[in-house]
Amino acid sequence: MSLNRSKLLCYATLPDAYSFRERIAAAAQSGFEELSFWLMSIDEARQELGSLEAVRQVLDDHGVRASSLEFLTAWTQAEGEGHREELDVMLAAAEVFEPDIVMCGCMDTEWADRGVAIGRLREQCDLAASYPFSFALEFLPWTAIPDLPSATAVIEEVGATNLGYVLDTWHFAKSGADYKALAAIDGSRLHLIQTSDLRADADPDTLKETLAARVAPGEGVLDWRRLRAILADIDADCPLGSEQFSDKIKAMPLQDASDYLYETTQRALTTS
Repeated sequence: MSLNRSKLLCYATLPDAYSFRERIAAAAQSGFEELSFWLMSIDEARQELGSLEAVRQVLDDHGVRASSLEFLTAWTQAEGEGHREELDVMLAAAEVFEPDIVMCGCMDTEWADRGVAIGRLREQCDLAASYPFSFALEFLPWTAIPDLPSATAVIEEVGATNLGYVLDTWHFAKSGADYKALAAIDGSRLHLIQTSDLRADADPDTLKETLAARVAPGEGVLDWRRLRAILADIDADCPLGSEQFSDKIKAMPLQDASDYLYETTQRALTTS
């Protein structure tokens, strides 16, 4: 296992009441070298600074890069051309930010038309085959792709070499922590690990909990020793970063929050 790129942060987890430049400066000061951005966050920064190129310049000024962009979801729609428009927006951002990973997933609780969705995801992988990034599929427990076996089924059916996995450890825990399913995947197809933990007394409202009450690695239900052993066994070699959504963190002063997220990301590599 080589998870050396552990200095990665999901930008959206930082406190909101600050400018883009302030948040990037805080992340860089904490030690983060890479960030993951939602497209909506990129667009908010574009509106604040005037252009995508100006957003990229702020990142460059602080020595950090947007190594991951997310989140393509329109491919699951049964009708319309929204998936093509969404991909065009993503590819325009990818031209500027040069990410390693573009994330995709399903936000619907049920498939509108699974066959159509699989075909559209395959089409997107084909259209982006010339780009230097890989697609990574994230499973979300409240959706039609609720767990790791479901994600594996989609990836195998799509059959694209540039499509792999995101392992969000909170979603992994919430979906039942299927360690056997994790041990069965090809580690070279694991493109990103997002770390946080699920509280033992988690709110049954999954959406509320995932966006507001995640805890740091080692403070929840996951068996981190077992998780790391499996990642070593499958030769996982991908970036590992923090995605710890928490109202507690959002309420902290910006630099304190960024420092805390950095420290707890490192904990994911060592906690027992």
